[in-house]
Amino acid sequence: MKKLFLGLAVLWVSGRVWAVAPEDYYNAGMDLFKNRDYDKAIQYFHAAVDERPDYWQAYQFLGEAYYQDANRTEAVLAMEKSLQLHPDNPDLRKFISKIRKDSPWASNNFSTVFLPILAILLSLLSLGWTGYWTWSHSTFHSKPPSNP
Repeated sequence: MKKLFLGLAVLWVSGRVWAVAPEDYYNAGMDLFKNRDYDKAIQYFHAAVDERPDYWQAYQFLGEAYYQDANRTEAVLAMEKSLQLHPDNPDLRKFISKIRKDSPWASNNFSTVFLPILAILLSLLSLGWTGYWTWSHSTFHSKPPSNP
């Protein structure tokens, strides 16, 4: 019984010794980021936030790595998560605003004004087409078959 308990204790301790801390993932990600290996840096920053979901610095550099890797959508999402966890970061707020301003995405005015109008027009067009198709294929207005 003592051997079993001792074996389990050794396994538990060795597992704790070999466990990687979120800071280790973050530091490895930073090294990769500095060496411009953004794909691998993204993986390490993800591992850091998986281990510690409140790690705002890892979210910030995850966003930076996505930005450098030309993935603006994921960059903004990660940076906004960093701001949610640590709102006192005016430089990051400015950077997110710059990404949004310089991006090819539609402006807020476009999405709030034009898209609803477009949706209504497309719905009316679809309704009109459905009505026309139903009317043109109905038997009410068709000529009766001719008898030879």
